[in-house]
Amino acid sequence: MISMISVLLVFIASLIACSNSFSFGDGGASDCPSTRRDIISSTLSTATIASASLLKPQETFALEEEDTSPFTVQFTIQLDPVSNPNELSNVEIECHPEWAPLAAARFKELCTSGFYNNCPFFRVLPGFIAQFGISTNTELNKQWLYCEEGSMNCKQPLPDEKRVVPNKKGTLSFASSGKNTRRTQVFINTVDNSGIPNFLDQQGFVPFAQVTRGMEVVEKLNSEYGGKVSQGKAAYYGGEYFNKVFPRLSTIKEVKLI
Repeated sequence: MISMISVLLVFIASLIACSNSFSFGDGGASDCPSTRRDIISSTLSTATIASASLLKPQETFALEEEDTSPFTVQFTIQLDPVSNPNELSNVEIECHPEWAPLAAARFKELCTSGFYNNCPFFRVLPGFIAQFGISTNTELNKQWLYCEEGSMNCKQPLPDEKRVVPNKKGTLSFASSGKNTRRTQVFINTVDNSGIPNFLDQQGFVPFAQVTRGMEVVEKLNSEYGGKVSQGKAAYYGGEYFNKVFPRLSTIKEVKLI
């Protein structure tokens, strides 16, 4: 029998995952109520209250002095883990700290720490976006997405940054659900989403990188599950949930800076 504290943690993970998500309601098992064009807002205040005792107080986020020149990340992607597990494709992403220094630094940290290794594209909506950023490693999710009581290693969400470039096809932006809520989830714009009909620029999503090689791979990502993944369950149960319920999700097998 699942204990009450486990149930509570799944609930909190769901709220935090939702508040970290660029979420669109299209039925199924998604636990984040929203519309295709809008970021979620209904769970944000609840998540803030529910997690108040579990998360450390918001700290002032300062970017350490470091090289702010562009850098490139390579994703090795498994498009079909079930039918073609040995078929791997590469996608190269050029990150631009001058566009959004906090976002670029956070993305680099997530890549080098291994957070995105074996990370699935859990929401792929053709003609819109491909989203990733919930780890299959539950310990990493505890550190980055939600914290158990007494944890001292919680990562804080990023403060907002001004947008420099539009959400054009091939750009990457962090997902969010309001002010200062960017954590780990990132989406790739698979079309020009800067204006009509999705208006992501007006909603405050800030590109920090762009796909420079392998956009054709991004366009082949498995979209059969749409937005059905429950983000709370994914954050709490990690790879076990993904593998049992959504086994054919396209997956980032390896991440490296090149």
